[in-house]
Amino acid sequence: MVDKDKEAFLNKIVSGLTDLLPLPTTVMAIIKISKNPNSNLQDLVKLLDKDQAMVTRILRLANSSHYGFSKEIKTINHAVVCLGFKTIQNMALTVSVSPMFQQSLDSYLLEKEGLFKHSNAVAVGSRIIAQQQKYVDPDESYVMGLLHDVGKLILDQCAKEQFVDVINLVKKGNISFIEAEEQILGFNHGEIGAKVAEKWNLSSELVETIRFHHNPEQASENNKSVHMVHIANYLVEMMGIGIGYDGLNYDFNEKSLELIGLRNEDMEPLMVSIMNEL
Repeated sequence: MVDKDKEAFLNKIVSGLTDLLPLPTTVMAIIKISKNPNSNLQDLVKLLDKDQAMVTRILRLANSSHYGFSKEIKTINHAVVCLGFKTIQNMALTVSVSPMFQQSLDSYLLEKEGLFKHSNAVAVGSRIIAQQQKYVDPDESYVMGLLHDVGKLILDQCAKEQFVDVINLVKKGNISFIEAEEQILGFNHGEIGAKVAEKWNLSSELVETIRFHHNPEQASENNKSVHMVHIANYLVEMMGIGIGYDGLNYDFNEKSLELIGLRNEDMEPLMVSIMNEL
């Protein structure tokens, strides 16, 4: 399948299945506001005031130990002032998409909550690496890790029959799961996930990170996030958290370590840090 045909085909699939992965209206509006250079923090406050359920979940996150505020944040206005636009957007995304990842995925032989456990662990790992290496905002890195496998949700809905062939191909050996997806389907879960992120109007860096989280060498040279997620994903797979049939059937690009400034001996301490935060 040539690239142009593949793009058209992926767009068609996502357009037909977007209703299965809807982002709340409030989140879509937050993303829209964030892209408007004329918007300000009060525009965000006014928008969130109309969705008290979202406000409650954001305040719960804002008062978690992760942010470490000495005094309780009681209002969304206070949260927006203390945390800023990007962090609030990332919080809204997190509380909105997390429930989508709770379902079982038959195509990947993932039990209920398996995808969430895996995605959350990768998100935590990405955030830890971002905190240590200081390349990317840790909260943005968390969201990228959380969403990296969103394409699996789509494929589980539209390609269950074909996944019998994908799994059989992997069983024969000498092929990664990504390669098997591409050979049978014509694309992989990273590519379809990137299309979902585009549909949600998310940042180009996040879209690219989802697309290439298994092939980080194909991403833009200045995209450090994709290497962080690639490393975190590998670590979580090694830890056996939320692993389906695809499990360890992926290649690891050791150049990602060099590009992020990590060494092989850093891997075990990172796994310990991830486990301590889960």
